[in-house]
Order: sequence, then structure tokens, then C-alpha cells
Amino acid sequence: MRIPARARALGWRTGKRAVEWSTERLKLASYVPLLDYREQLDAKTTLIRDERRIPDKRDSTVSADDVDLTLTVEGLVAVAAGHEWNGFRMLEVGPKYGIHTRWIDEHLAPTFLAFSDFEEDRHFHEPWVGELRAPHAWVYGDLRHAHRLGEHAPFDLVFFLGVLYHSAFHLELLGMLNRLTRPGGEMLLETTIDPRPDSALRVRWQPGTGKAKMVPTFDALRIELAWTGWRDVTVFTDYRPESSEVLLLCRKTDELREGGDLVEAVRPQRG
Repeated sequence: MRIPARARALGWRTGKRAVEWSTERLKLASYVPLLDYREQLDAKTTLIRDERRIPDKRDSTVSADDVDLTLTVEGLVAVAAGHEWNGFRMLEVGPKYGIHTRWIDEHLAPTFLAFSDFEEDRHFHEPWVGELRAPHAWVYGDLRHAHRLGEHAPFDLVFFLGVLYHSAFHLELLGMLNRLTRPGGEMLLETTIDPRPDSALRVRWQPGTGKAKMVPTFDALRIELAWTGWRDVTVFTDYRPESSEVLLLCRKTDELREGGDLVEAVRPQRG
């Protein structure tokens, strides 16, 4: 559920008072993080709020038959409306069931379609990959090291849906996608976020699985995007507004040099 800004602020102040009371009782020092990065975000990045109707109001991305689909096809149609994406070179990360892929192949007619996914998900791809009409290529393995994708010409459009928070290596993933995308190219990004009003990343353990997710707040996500050369961001405010998910269209604004250098656009939250 998305918590209203006023309620988040109230919770922040209440939590701050609790920390101050506890630290005083325990004879510890407390501090309030400096949030001056917000001024830098305002000055050096662009955030546009797109209020178009997105027909995706599900409580969960997991359906009754246990299919986990981030953004419905109807939602993707709404997002694509008004964009001249036909005939682009495209990269999709984690295509899994191919539900988005088949719509992209049929309606956007990409001139080339590349996929990045893990080898263990190959069985998800086999039922549908033979239906594709567009020329396509697969690179299996960790996206951070998927250098074979760089053997192809840069991509115009990247689909990065429901992947980021499954990894602790956000900057490496976003940086790799920057290097694979042409200047001015775009990335459709969907991810879970933490609703708190700071710029932190928090680990969420999944009991019984041995797995964890690294979930950013919205401000943390904006900083990560700025650092990795995606400083122009549009957020689709009508996408599942009661959930903890966000849907963004990001434009590549800066080239990253090979070797992992970041864009010095915004300082992190200090404290």
C-alpha cells in the first residue's frame, strides 16, 4: 500500500522522537540524516509525473494460477501509447513467460530483440520463443557480466520490469544497461520500493527461502538512476497506486565509462 505523504511525514517524526528518547535513555548519540540531496535532485535531474490512466490496479502481481506478471499487457499498451517505439532495437531483461515479449514482437515490430536471463529460467522460454518474428538473440547469465550483449549495436529501448529489487547490485545492473543503450535511449523500469521518506536501501529477508531482496526508497532509486546516467525520469502515478511498486520511464542522459565510474550528479544521504 502506498502511504500518503502526510502520513509518512508523521511516521518519520514519531520515529525520530522514539529514537531520541531511546538513545537518551541508553546514553547513546542520535542524529537526524541530512536530506540535502533533494536539492541536488531538483537541480540536476528531471522528474515528470505522468497521470495517464494505467489499467492495472491489482493488489498483487501474482495471479491465482501463480503466474507473477509485473505490469499487465493492458498496462503496457497504455504506457506505449504516444511513443514512437515501432521498429526499435530492444532489450528485455528477465522475459520469463514471454507475455510482454509476444506483445512487443507483434505490435512494436522490433528490428532486433535481445534477451538477458539466467540459465535456470530457460524452461520458461522454450514454449514461446519459436513464435517470435523479430530477429532475436539470447545471453544467459548474470546481467552484470553479460558483455556479449555489447557485441550488438546499442539498444533504443530496454524493458527492465520486476528485476532490480531481486539483486543487491543495483548500480552494476543499471550501469550495464546504460552502456548497452544509445544516448537518448529509454528504459521502462518497474520495481518494488520502500515507502519511507529517506534515500536508503533496505534488505528484506524471505523466511524459509534463504533469499533476500534489496528494496530502495523512491529517493534512493532516483539517486541510483542519476549516478548511472538516467537523470530524466517519468513516473506513471496511476500504476497500482495502492501498492509499493513504481513504474518509470527513464532516458539515458550520460555515458558511463567502461570500468564502473558513476556520474557525480548527486551526493548520497548524509548522517
